[in-house]
Amino acid sequence: MRAIALVDLDDTLFQTLRKCPPDIPHERLTPLGFGRDGAALSYATPRQMSFLGWLAETTHLVPVTARSLDALRRARIPFRAAVCAHGGVVLDEAGDIDAHWAHTIAGKAAHHAARLAELAEAITAHAQARGVPINARVLMEGPLPLYTLAKHADADHAALFAVVDAAVPSLPPGWTDHRNGNNVALIPPYLGKHHAVAHILPGLRARFPDAAVIGIGDSLTDAPFMGLCDFAMMPTRSQLAAGMFDGG
Repeated sequence: MRAIALVDLDDTLFQTLRKCPPDIPHERLTPLGFGRDGAALSYATPRQMSFLGWLAETTHLVPVTARSLDALRRARIPFRAAVCAHGGVVLDEAGDIDAHWAHTIAGKAAHHAARLAELAEAITAHAQARGVPINARVLMEGPLPLYTLAKHADADHAALFAVVDAAVPSLPPGWTDHRNGNNVALIPPYLGKHHAVAHILPGLRARFPDAAVIGIGDSLTDAPFMGLCDFAMMPTRSQLAAGMFDGG
């Protein structure tokens, strides 16, 4: 194995139809992400499919995603080991939940459960007062409350951000306000992809001691885990690349 690829999924390997390049016909897009009802939600362009094929054939591919475990399992991506739920869940090489990491997360999640619920309630109250259709809830993985997630029913991200800003004018020190498309995730300090990647990297390096580790992602919250790798890659149309390639 020549390389280990730690790869974000949404907006890196695929995206919603709304975010797909307008010059690519729908019939040339490949559905890779699906809802619980089986409906296609996310699509890859031909170039993304070629990139995914190259990664699958030449690297040890490990998804590192904000998706819940359930949503990850509904993505047609070849993997066994994975990081999901913003680092709240780790799958080992057998595809099973990493019990040691789950125990570590459980011990920390309990201390933030009440605050997460308060944030969800505040966003819901402001949304209802303004008549804005926003669903705010605490994202759970099994019994673990991991972070507060808010979405607008009609994907109006401007309205979503306005409500969240009014409901949560500031977060406690160390918390992360992650916004990407129609999602706002309010994440406590102990949670993050980089914490989970730091947990799995020693084992990967021991297994493949000479393999380069490549971190691939699109958002600002991907940067910390990418910084733990030997090399970093990003889509040129992404949060991370914004302002880097405009010729300025």
